[in-house]
Amino acid sequence: MRSLTLRVWDRATSVLGVAEDPAIAFEHVSKSYASDRGRGESGAAVDDLSLAVRPHEVLVLVGPSGCGKSTTLRMANRLVEPTSGRIMLEGEDVTTVDPVGLRRRMGYVIQNVGLFPHRTVAQNVATVPGLVGWDRKRTAARVDELLDLVGLDPDRYARRFPHELSGGERQRVGVARALATDPPVLLMDEPFGAVDPVGRRRLQNEFARIQRTLGITVMLVTHDIDEAVRMADRVAVLSTGAHIEQLASPLDIVARPATPAVADLVGRGRTARLLALGRLERADLDPSVQDGGTGPALAVGAELGDVLDALVGADGPLAVQDEHGRVVGSATAATVVRALDRLTERAEETDATADADAAVGTLRR
Repeated sequence: MRSLTLRVWDRATSVLGVAEDPAIAFEHVSKSYASDRGRGESGAAVDDLSLAVRPHEVLVLVGPSGCGKSTTLRMANRLVEPTSGRIMLEGEDVTTVDPVGLRRRMGYVIQNVGLFPHRTVAQNVATVPGLVGWDRKRTAARVDELLDLVGLDPDRYARRFPHELSGGERQRVGVARALATDPPVLLMDEPFGAVDPVGRRRLQNEFARIQRTLGITVMLVTHDIDEAVRMADRVAVLSTGAHIEQLASPLDIVARPATPAVADLVGRGRTARLLALGRLERADLDPSVQDGGTGPALAVGAELGDVLDALVGADGPLAVQDEHGRVVGSATAATVVRALDRLTERAEETDATADADAAVGTLRR
């Protein structure tokens, strides 16, 4: 199993500018359907797409219906064959390998899960280990490990059938099945779309925990910009023909849309999305309030949206505690405003750094 340490190292090397080979690379990939017209200037569902997915990141493709995001995802495991171009998986051209073997190397999660209704939870999770020849002991241990990982007690759930589960539980089983043989890449196509809003948020948080633990590379498709900015390390906003309108961090997408199409997708919920992206830092706290405030305590690192929700029902400032439970200040409405200003400034600094890097690159050429 990939360790959290590995993920942290990879993030550090990325920050330091150390070059990494992509986990998945689309090189001038196109997909045309002879019977389709009007999907981009060339009539292609995907038109000359070049895109690299970094190791251990969550890259989310988002865009309107029909823009080619699901087609792009399905070309990665050859459920859809590209018309032209190359798709590389860890340096290997996927079009040159057996497609069945390829799919067994890549996890795949879809909206309606696709569990076998006549098989138990344990049998569903054990599907791919059985196909690749794992013995019973190894398979049983892996099933228990994965059910624990996705928050399902093996003693309670292993012998149940899919119809005995809630929608969220079935989706968790689907994730466990996709991770069964520890694939290097996980593809997810609208994975939480069939779950109610409360369950969806819970699943998003749970999956984020799993991804951090395993450090697996994830390529996820959604039409929901809120899901994209909540879950992604980077977001690729696509328009017709899988044209990349903007590829950037969630903060940059929300704070500094690069094109009118991105601005339309972000819409009027910009501030709410910044609240979901931001975390409470010590520098945001009101220094003039030293008594810790009133009401239930908040924690440094709390999501800004949760901070604002707590303030709405409070009679005054709220105490803020560090990781040791010590009160380090108070939060007020001004605290949230300062945090939003900080996020916006950070996005501007990132944009300026990117411009400087581009200028340096031009001079070197």
